[in-house]
Amino acid sequence: MTDIGKADTVAAWLRQSAHDLEHAGAALAAGTHDWACLAAAHAAEKAIKAVLLAHGGRVLGSQNLLLLLDRARQEAGVAVDDDLIDDARTLMQALAVLSGQCTYSGIAPYELTTRAQADGALGAARRLHAHFAAARPAGA
Repeated sequence: MTDIGKADTVAAWLRQSAHDLEHAGAALAAGTHDWACLAAAHAAEKAIKAVLLAHGGRVLGSQNLLLLLDRARQEAGVAVDDDLIDDARTLMQALAVLSGQCTYSGIAPYELTTRAQADGALGAARRLHAHFAAARPAGA
């Protein structure tokens, strides 16, 4: 991928991350808390992967936000503090419930997701997006 092609792709990943954040906000406002959490997690994932790509890393594969944060720190030299790690944990906990890893007999995963959880997930994703959008190297 050329530097110009890479810069365009990085920008597209960040735009999609922002779009996913908008969708998460709309889902939260509509009361579909499960979709708000899911879109928020996808937004965070895409923002982190954009910076990995900008630094020459691979973006395919894992949706494990903790692993992606570790890669961003090691491969891209991005500062990752404990608050960002907690944000990633918040999003991954929501995904664990929504993926059915925490199902209970007769209860659908969406029935376990609260407005407070969705609001927390959206806040976490917004912080991760902002951090990684700012960490994008100039020209990438």
